[in-house]
Amino acid sequence: MNSTEAFFLPGDASDPGYRNVRDLPHWREAKEFTESLWPAYRHMADPHFQTDARNHFLQRFWEMYLACTFMERGIELHRVGNEGPEFFFCTESRRIWVEAVAPGPGTGPDQVPETEYGKAYTVPTEKILLRFTSVLRDKLLKRHSAVAKGILLPDEQVLLAINSRGIPHAPYGAEMPYIAKALLPFGALSIDINPKTREVTDTYYQFRPELQKQNLSSVATTAFLEAEYAAFVGVLHSGVDSANHPAMLGGDFLLLHNPSALSPLPRNIFSWCRQHEYLNDQLNEVPSEV
Repeated sequence: MNSTEAFFLPGDASDPGYRNVRDLPHWREAKEFTESLWPAYRHMADPHFQTDARNHFLQRFWEMYLACTFMERGIELHRVGNEGPEFFFCTESRRIWVEAVAPGPGTGPDQVPETEYGKAYTVPTEKILLRFTSVLRDKLLKRHSAVAKGILLPDEQVLLAINSRGIPHAPYGAEMPYIAKALLPFGALSIDINPKTREVTDTYYQFRPELQKQNLSSVATTAFLEAEYAAFVGVLHSGVDSANHPAMLGGDFLLLHNPSALSPLPRNIFSWCRQHEYLNDQLNEVPSEV
Protein backbone atom coordinates (compact mmCIF):
# COMPACT_ATOMS: atom_id res chain seq x y z
CA MET A 1 0.00 0.00 0.00
CA ASN A 2 1.15 3.55 -0.62
CA SER A 3 0.29 6.43 1.71
CA THR A 4 -2.92 7.25 -0.19
CA GLU A 5 -4.20 3.69 0.12
CA ALA A 6 -3.07 2.90 3.68
CA PHE A 7 -4.85 4.00 6.83
CA PHE A 8 -1.67 4.78 8.75
CA LEU A 9 0.33 7.79 7.62
CA PRO A 10 4.04 8.42 8.17
CA GLY A 11 5.29 11.32 10.24
CA ASP A 12 4.60 12.75 13.68
CA ALA A 13 1.66 11.52 15.76
CA SER A 14 0.76 12.66 19.26
CA ASP A 15 -1.34 9.60 20.10
CA PRO A 16 0.91 6.87 21.58
CA GLY A 17 -1.56 4.16 20.57
CA TYR A 18 -1.34 5.25 16.96
CA ARG A 19 2.46 5.26 17.04
CA ASN A 20 2.65 1.86 18.74
CA VAL A 21 0.30 0.12 16.33
CA ARG A 22 1.88 1.76 13.31
CA ASP A 23 5.54 1.37 14.22
CA LEU A 24 6.12 -1.52 16.63
CA PRO A 25 6.41 -5.13 15.40
CA HIS A 26 4.63 -6.33 18.54
CA TRP A 27 1.44 -4.65 17.28
CA ARG A 28 1.61 -6.03 13.75
CA GLU A 29 -1.70 -7.92 14.00
CA ALA A 30 -3.48 -4.83 15.32
CA LYS A 31 -2.07 -2.80 12.45
CA GLU A 32 -3.15 -5.37 9.88
CA PHE A 33 -6.65 -5.50 11.34
CA THR A 34 -6.97 -1.73 11.25
CA GLU A 35 -5.72 -1.59 7.67
CA SER A 36 -8.23 -4.31 6.70
CA LEU A 37 -11.12 -2.02 7.68
CA TRP A 38 -9.92 1.02 5.77
CA PRO A 39 -10.86 0.01 2.19
CA ALA A 40 -14.52 -0.48 3.22
CA TYR A 41 -14.74 2.80 5.10
CA ARG A 42 -12.49 5.03 3.03
CA HIS A 43 -15.29 6.35 0.79
CA MET A 44 -17.21 7.57 3.87
CA ALA A 45 -14.35 9.18 5.77
CA ASP A 46 -14.21 12.95 6.10
CA PRO A 47 -11.19 14.74 4.54
CA HIS A 48 -9.36 14.99 7.88
CA PHE A 49 -10.05 11.46 9.09
CA GLN A 50 -6.56 10.00 8.62
CA THR A 51 -4.66 13.03 9.88
CA ASP A 52 -6.92 13.36 12.92
CA ALA A 53 -6.37 9.66 13.74
CA ARG A 54 -2.75 10.53 14.49
CA ASN A 55 -3.99 12.45 17.53
CA HIS A 56 -7.24 10.59 18.35
CA PHE A 57 -6.62 7.01 17.32
CA LEU A 58 -9.29 5.22 19.37
CA GLN A 59 -12.00 7.69 18.40
CA ARG A 60 -11.30 7.36 14.70
CA PHE A 61 -10.77 3.60 14.88
CA TRP A 62 -14.15 3.26 16.60
CA GLU A 63 -15.92 5.32 13.97
CA MET A 64 -14.43 3.14 11.22
CA TYR A 65 -15.05 -0.16 13.05
CA LEU A 66 -18.64 0.81 13.79
CA ALA A 67 -19.40 1.70 10.18
CA CYS A 68 -17.74 -1.45 8.85
CA THR A 69 -19.78 -3.56 11.28
CA PHE A 70 -23.04 -1.97 10.20
CA MET A 71 -22.23 -2.39 6.52
CA GLU A 72 -21.14 -6.00 7.11
CA ARG A 73 -24.57 -6.61 8.69
CA GLY A 74 -26.42 -5.17 5.71
CA ILE A 75 -27.17 -1.73 7.15
CA GLU A 76 -26.77 0.86 4.40
CA LEU A 77 -25.04 3.99 5.68
CA HIS A 78 -25.06 7.53 4.34
CA ARG A 79 -22.89 10.52 5.17
CA VAL A 80 -23.91 14.16 4.74
CA GLY A 81 -21.20 16.78 5.09
CA ASN A 82 -18.48 16.97 7.73
CA GLU A 83 -20.53 18.37 10.62
CA GLY A 84 -22.98 16.67 12.93
CA PRO A 85 -23.26 12.90 13.55
CA GLU A 86 -21.00 10.58 11.57
CA PHE A 87 -23.65 8.97 9.34
CA PHE A 88 -27.25 7.78 9.19
CA PHE A 89 -29.27 4.77 8.09
CA CYS A 90 -32.92 4.57 7.10
CA THR A 91 -35.66 2.50 8.66
CA GLU A 92 -39.41 2.74 8.17
CA SER A 93 -38.98 5.81 5.95
CA ARG A 94 -37.07 7.75 8.59
CA ARG A 95 -33.43 8.55 9.19
CA ILE A 96 -31.58 7.35 12.29
CA TRP A 97 -28.36 9.27 12.83
CA VAL A 98 -25.39 7.52 14.40
CA GLU A 99 -23.09 9.43 16.74
CA ALA A 100 -19.83 7.62 17.57
CA VAL A 101 -17.82 8.58 20.63
CA ALA A 102 -14.91 7.05 22.54
CA PRO A 103 -14.55 8.95 25.83
CA GLY A 104 -11.48 8.91 28.02
CA PRO A 105 -11.23 8.66 31.82
CA GLY A 106 -12.25 12.26 32.40
CA THR A 107 -10.41 14.91 34.36
CA GLY A 108 -10.42 16.37 37.84
CA PRO A 109 -11.67 14.71 41.03
CA ASP A 110 -14.19 12.51 39.18
CA GLN A 111 -11.60 11.05 36.81
CA VAL A 112 -11.64 7.25 36.60
CA PRO A 113 -8.24 6.10 37.94
CA GLU A 114 -6.02 3.68 36.09
CA THR A 115 -5.55 0.17 37.44
CA GLU A 116 -2.35 -0.32 39.41
CA TYR A 117 -1.29 -3.87 38.66
CA GLY A 118 -0.30 -5.89 41.70
CA LYS A 119 -2.42 -3.78 44.03
CA ALA A 120 -5.87 -4.52 45.39
CA TYR A 121 -8.49 -2.01 44.35
CA THR A 122 -12.21 -1.37 44.30
CA VAL A 123 -13.75 -0.73 40.90
CA PRO A 124 -14.82 2.96 40.89
CA THR A 125 -18.31 2.19 39.62
CA GLU A 126 -19.86 5.59 40.20
CA LYS A 127 -17.02 7.41 38.43
CA ILE A 128 -17.44 5.06 35.46
CA LEU A 129 -21.17 5.78 35.37
CA LEU A 130 -20.49 9.51 35.47
CA ARG A 131 -18.45 9.21 32.29
CA PHE A 132 -21.46 7.70 30.49
CA THR A 133 -23.91 10.29 31.83
CA SER A 134 -21.51 13.07 30.83
CA VAL A 135 -21.19 11.75 27.28
CA LEU A 136 -24.96 11.53 26.81
CA ARG A 137 -25.44 15.06 28.10
CA ASP A 138 -22.73 16.39 25.81
CA LYS A 139 -24.24 14.69 22.78
CA LEU A 140 -27.68 16.03 23.64
CA LEU A 141 -26.30 19.56 23.51
CA LYS A 142 -24.52 18.82 20.22
CA ARG A 143 -27.74 17.45 18.77
CA HIS A 144 -29.46 20.73 19.68
CA SER A 145 -26.68 22.54 17.80
CA ALA A 146 -27.03 20.27 14.76
CA VAL A 147 -30.78 20.90 14.65
CA ALA A 148 -30.21 24.65 14.92
CA LYS A 149 -27.81 24.47 11.95
CA GLY A 150 -30.30 22.47 9.88
CA ILE A 151 -28.11 19.34 9.79
CA LEU A 152 -30.78 17.31 11.59
CA LEU A 153 -34.52 17.84 11.43
CA PRO A 154 -36.17 18.47 14.81
CA ASP A 155 -37.91 15.07 14.82
CA GLU A 156 -34.91 13.02 13.67
CA GLN A 157 -33.43 10.63 16.20
CA VAL A 158 -29.93 9.57 17.15
CA LEU A 159 -28.34 6.25 18.08
CA LEU A 160 -25.39 7.00 20.37
CA ALA A 161 -22.54 4.51 19.94
CA ILE A 162 -20.12 4.57 22.88
CA ASN A 163 -16.77 2.80 22.93
CA SER A 164 -15.57 2.56 26.55
CA ARG A 165 -12.06 1.20 25.89
CA GLY A 166 -10.59 4.54 26.98
CA ILE A 167 -12.28 4.38 30.40
CA PRO A 168 -10.38 2.16 32.85
CA HIS A 169 -12.41 -0.89 33.97
CA ALA A 170 -15.42 0.08 31.84
CA PRO A 171 -15.05 -2.41 28.94
CA TYR A 172 -15.33 -5.36 31.28
CA GLY A 173 -18.75 -4.49 32.61
CA ALA A 174 -20.46 -5.65 35.80
CA GLU A 175 -23.34 -7.94 36.76
CA MET A 176 -25.50 -5.38 34.94
CA PRO A 177 -24.09 -3.35 32.02
CA TYR A 178 -22.66 -0.03 33.19
CA ILE A 179 -24.53 1.78 30.46
CA ALA A 180 -27.85 0.58 31.93
CA LYS A 181 -26.90 1.73 35.42
CA ALA A 182 -25.87 5.12 34.06
CA LEU A 183 -29.10 5.86 32.19
CA LEU A 184 -31.66 3.99 34.28
CA PRO A 185 -32.12 4.10 38.08
CA PHE A 186 -30.49 0.77 38.93
CA GLY A 187 -28.24 0.79 41.99
CA ALA A 188 -26.31 -1.92 43.77
CA LEU A 189 -27.40 -5.55 43.58
CA SER A 190 -28.99 -6.61 46.87
CA ILE A 191 -29.60 -10.11 48.16
CA ASP A 192 -32.05 -10.96 50.93
CA ILE A 193 -31.17 -14.03 52.99
CA ASN A 194 -33.36 -15.82 55.51
CA PRO A 195 -31.33 -15.65 58.74
CA LYS A 196 -32.69 -18.96 59.96
CA THR A 197 -32.37 -21.09 56.83
CA ARG A 198 -29.66 -19.00 55.15
CA GLU A 199 -31.55 -19.36 51.92
CA VAL A 200 -31.72 -16.55 49.39
CA THR A 201 -35.23 -15.17 49.46
CA ASP A 202 -34.89 -12.31 46.98
CA THR A 203 -32.44 -10.51 44.71
CA TYR A 204 -33.02 -7.02 43.35
CA TYR A 205 -31.30 -3.81 42.36
CA GLN A 206 -31.62 -0.88 44.71
CA PHE A 207 -33.31 2.23 43.34
CA ARG A 208 -30.69 4.87 42.56
CA PRO A 209 -32.03 7.94 40.75
CA GLU A 210 -28.79 9.93 40.97
CA LEU A 211 -25.04 9.86 41.46
CA GLN A 212 -23.00 12.21 43.56
CA LYS A 213 -19.88 13.89 42.23
CA GLN A 214 -16.89 14.73 44.39
CA ASN A 215 -18.09 18.34 44.66
CA LEU A 216 -21.34 16.95 46.14
CA SER A 217 -23.45 17.96 43.15
CA SER A 218 -25.93 15.37 41.89
CA VAL A 219 -26.21 13.81 38.44
CA ALA A 220 -29.38 11.96 37.45
CA THR A 221 -29.30 8.33 36.32
CA THR A 222 -32.77 8.56 34.81
CA ALA A 223 -32.00 10.04 31.37
CA PHE A 224 -33.82 7.26 29.55
CA LEU A 225 -36.97 7.98 31.56
CA GLU A 226 -36.98 11.67 30.68
CA ALA A 227 -38.63 13.35 27.71
CA GLU A 228 -35.55 15.55 27.26
CA TYR A 229 -33.67 12.54 25.87
CA ALA A 230 -36.47 11.17 23.69
CA ALA A 231 -34.47 12.04 20.56
CA PHE A 232 -32.10 9.15 21.36
CA VAL A 233 -33.40 5.77 20.22
CA GLY A 234 -30.79 4.03 22.35
CA VAL A 235 -27.15 3.61 23.23
CA LEU A 236 -24.92 1.00 21.63
CA HIS A 237 -21.88 -0.03 23.69
CA SER A 238 -18.60 -1.73 22.79
CA GLY A 239 -15.12 -2.01 24.26
CA VAL A 240 -13.16 -2.87 21.13
CA ASP A 241 -9.90 -1.40 19.92
CA SER A 242 -7.41 -2.39 17.24
CA ALA A 243 -5.89 -5.11 19.44
CA ASN A 244 -8.96 -6.21 21.40
CA HIS A 245 -11.91 -7.28 19.32
CA PRO A 246 -14.04 -10.40 18.76
CA ALA A 247 -13.57 -12.62 15.74
CA MET A 248 -16.78 -11.30 14.18
CA LEU A 249 -17.31 -7.58 13.69
CA GLY A 250 -19.68 -6.29 16.35
CA GLY A 251 -19.48 -9.49 18.36
CA ASP A 252 -19.41 -7.60 21.65
CA PHE A 253 -22.04 -4.96 20.79
CA LEU A 254 -24.74 -4.31 23.37
CA LEU A 255 -27.71 -2.12 22.53
CA LEU A 256 -29.79 -0.48 25.25
CA HIS A 257 -33.12 0.74 23.85
CA ASN A 258 -34.51 4.00 25.16
CA PRO A 259 -38.00 3.33 26.59
CA SER A 260 -38.83 7.03 26.20
CA ALA A 261 -37.78 7.35 22.56
CA LEU A 262 -40.08 9.33 20.28
CA SER A 263 -40.23 6.29 18.02
CA PRO A 264 -38.68 2.98 19.10
CA LEU A 265 -35.87 1.45 17.09
CA PRO A 266 -37.06 -1.77 15.43
CA ARG A 267 -35.53 -4.73 17.29
CA ASN A 268 -34.95 -6.78 14.15
CA ILE A 269 -32.34 -4.36 12.76
CA PHE A 270 -29.93 -5.37 15.52
CA SER A 271 -31.07 -8.94 16.08
CA TRP A 272 -27.44 -10.03 15.58
CA CYS A 273 -26.24 -8.37 18.82
CA ARG A 274 -27.29 -8.32 22.46
CA GLN A 275 -30.19 -6.00 23.12
CA HIS A 276 -31.72 -4.84 26.38
CA GLU A 277 -34.96 -3.03 27.06
CA TYR A 278 -36.49 -1.49 30.18
CA LEU A 279 -39.93 -2.84 30.97
CA ASN A 280 -41.92 -2.93 34.22
CA ASP A 281 -38.99 -1.47 36.18
CA GLN A 282 -36.72 -4.29 35.04
CA LEU A 283 -33.95 -4.67 32.51
CA ASN A 284 -34.80 -7.44 30.07
CA GLU A 285 -32.76 -9.02 27.32
CA VAL A 286 -34.48 -9.01 23.94
CA PRO A 287 -34.66 -12.58 22.56
CA SER A 288 -32.18 -13.00 19.72
CA GLU A 289 -34.82 -14.30 17.32
CA VAL A 290 -36.74 -10.99 17.45
